[in-house]
Amino acid sequence: MSPLPLAPTARDAEGQMKTALTLLTAALLAAALPSCNPTEPVGEAPTGAPTEGATPGAAALDAVAGQGLLETLDPQDPARPRFHDFGEMIYGDRLTWVVRFRNSGTGPLKILNAQAACGCTRLAGMSVKEPGRAPRVLRSFRGDVITTVPAGAELEVSIEILTAFTAPNQRKLALFRMTTDSDLDPYVTLELGFLPTRPFMLAPTEARLLNVPTSHGGSKRVKIIVDRKETLARILGVVSAPEGLGVDLVTESFGGEFVWYVDLSVAPLTPLGVTRGSVVLRTTDRDGTGEDGRLEVPVIAQVVPDVVLAKPLITLGAVASSEGAFFESELNALVPGAKIKVLATRVESAAPVPLEIETEALQPDADGRAALWRVRITMPPGASPGFVSGDVVFVLDEPVGGVGPDGASTELRVRLSGQVVEG
Repeated sequence: MSPLPLAPTARDAEGQMKTALTLLTAALLAAALPSCNPTEPVGEAPTGAPTEGATPGAAALDAVAGQGLLETLDPQDPARPRFHDFGEMIYGDRLTWVVRFRNSGTGPLKILNAQAACGCTRLAGMSVKEPGRAPRVLRSFRGDVITTVPAGAELEVSIEILTAFTAPNQRKLALFRMTTDSDLDPYVTLELGFLPTRPFMLAPTEARLLNVPTSHGGSKRVKIIVDRKETLARILGVVSAPEGLGVDLVTESFGGEFVWYVDLSVAPLTPLGVTRGSVVLRTTDRDGTGEDGRLEVPVIAQVVPDVVLAKPLITLGAVASSEGAFFESELNALVPGAKIKVLATRVESAAPVPLEIETEALQPDADGRAALWRVRITMPPGASPGFVSGDVVFVLDEPVGGVGPDGASTELRVRLSGQVVEG
């Protein structure tokens, strides 16, 4: 018994359509192309004919099918019209590559998508200019169709390079791709080559002085070495630093190799708060001359009370009334060698909040004091629906650090938030 023929699937139908389209295209191309007989004179290429990414006969096929085709204008290298080499550049600099295209096809061309392959490049702008008209500047690059480029119009694309998002002193090839509705050239891939150079390397790359206890202060050291063997650049001194931070520059030399240390400090009794900025260092040029070079060391400093909760906020989130909620964290005494004792806890809120608060000393001494306390907060089931807000207060046997409007306090207040919902 012969098997019954299977009904064609959608994929089979699509494959048949593609095969038919390919055969039709080949026939049209063969009819449009000039004879290859060497005895016939060879005419000049038509004005505006595509020169990049186009196989022989693509222009003729374009004329028949009414397709759009992007031709790169004024490329850096005609042999690679969609590649631009910026060469060596300073690490941290931002540069922009403005690429100009012309739609040299006979039909309009739609830009469907435009995006970079990595974070070191981004689309900074795009405009379309038709003959005799003012440029049409795009304000948005989203949607099913970003823009349409009529036949004969020019498309200008601005791509920004962010060298700080690359590895210094390493050759980089960044890719940027546009998707079009043209069957002749559906993917327009732009390549950007550059070498971001930097004479110095920081370890760590940022000075972070976090959770600095106010009564004790804190410090951080950043090491700086020459990142390129061929450079003669040197660090000469400190130009400026964020207000409230102490800075000291230490220079050492080992067998002709220089190492610098930037020592940053936060003095005791510095007011609570966060400081952001950079320490600016004066350097020579790369050849070791002059003193106008600048090197920035990013800094963030956070001064807090001597005792803090590891999670700065007590957030219960959305709490089902029938289930309740649970929160756990740790109470830390930040001053080296310091120990504390939790004497009591309470909740201060405009409306009653049914919370059960437990504290447990970890590795306590003979007096029950410890540098670290576990904190467990439970909201039992059955709480009334509504918002939860207020403060959880920890009463300690020592001042928590930081002088408030009423002087030193032994109470640490932590904000409480949440919402009880029915369920």
